[in-house]
Amino acid sequence: NKSEIKTSFPDVFEALQDAILNNESVKIKYKKGSYGLGAESNRKITPKRFSLIERKTSRYHRLCVSAYCHLRETDRVFAIYRIKELSKWNTP
Repeated sequence: NKSEIKTSFPDVFEALQDAILNNESVKIKYKKGSYGLGAESNRKITPKRFSLIERKTSRYHRLCVSAYCHLRETDRVFAIYRIKELSKWNTP
């Protein structure tokens, strides 16, 4: 049973919201680095809350999700616009 992969910002946001409300983990493909030039990494995260990060170099703030990153084994903040794919984490 393959999970549906979310790629659009609204779908990713909604899936993150569901994961927060249901205390579930998700798989993401995340674009690292400035200006989208960095490599992509696959992560398993457990989202906790949304946050608006103030940017010093722009008048636009950035919507992010605070989550536990299972790869790094610590809490991290992920910019939602850099999440290129998201799917539910199927636990055995």
